[in-house]
Amino acid sequence: MNELNNQQNTGRPNDEIDIFEFCSRMWSAFKNFLINIKDLIVTIIIFLLRKSLWIITFILLGLILGYVFHSFSAKGYISSIEGETGGIDNTVVIDHINKLNQTKNKPSLMANYLGMSIDQVKEINYIKACYGIDINKDGKWDFIDLKNTYNPKDTMQHRVRSFVHIRISVNDEIILPDLRKSLLQYINNNAYIQVLFKIDRDQKLALIDELDKEIEKITKLQEARIKKEAMTIDMGRVLVAGTEPETKLFYEDILKLYREKQYIQRNLEVSDEIITVVQDLTPLGFEERSAIKFTAIFGGIMAVLGVFCALCWQYRKRIWELIREDTGK
Repeated sequence: MNELNNQQNTGRPNDEIDIFEFCSRMWSAFKNFLINIKDLIVTIIIFLLRKSLWIITFILLGLILGYVFHSFSAKGYISSIEGETGGIDNTVVIDHINKLNQTKNKPSLMANYLGMSIDQVKEINYIKACYGIDINKDGKWDFIDLKNTYNPKDTMQHRVRSFVHIRISVNDEIILPDLRKSLLQYINNNAYIQVLFKIDRDQKLALIDELDKEIEKITKLQEARIKKEAMTIDMGRVLVAGTEPETKLFYEDILKLYREKQYIQRNLEVSDEIITVVQDLTPLGFEERSAIKFTAIFGGIMAVLGVFCALCWQYRKRIWELIREDTGK
């Protein structure tokens, strides 16, 4: 029993030593890793400094190429359509249009949706739909939110949900009339939107019928009230001065119902289609493609190419030897 206790007691220091040794080795490995990383970073920095002239030359060449390419690239023609959808949440229409824009990289699919030729679709840069944003609280949009910058937590911004704004950018302005027609047809042909539109019209027509019934009821009630009071007067009823009840008329209630009915009828007549164009294609404008974007892309590509060429040049002898060894085998 004593021997077993002695073995257990002697085993504890060994366990502690093993743990300490393990932690020490882990720390040494981590320090070596940091040193290697440090050496690698220093080596990269030294290499970039030594080849800075080489790399800067490639970057400048890329910037020049980007600017030249931007100068000769086609400029986009832009136009906008402002529409109103009768009885349908405009968000549904906006999402439907933006999903079409997502097929831009698949010309055959986009051409099928729009009923246009593939050549025509290839001339389309983008089609974007969005809301207008009101920032001065006058109920009118101050800018069109093409970049989707709306923040619901920002109390200074308010979406004007009554209209849909559609921005169209094309390379060839000749296709705009056909694109406008096809785009509106694309919206009208959506089965889900058609169902929503039909439900809204049916509900409005039913509401008009109910308003007619209410107007008729109030009219009859008013006529009965007038007749009753007239009969009371004819019977020679004597009323004490100041106790005669005030005649209750319903003209204001009737007019209120009439105005509500006329408002609904006006909406039905104006919105006889799923989307009503409030402002048709605006005069064409030019959309300058960002020169910064072109120069940044070409500059970045040439910078990477410059680093690669610098590496190849510095280790050209070693690379050539490896090539000769490989071909010699």
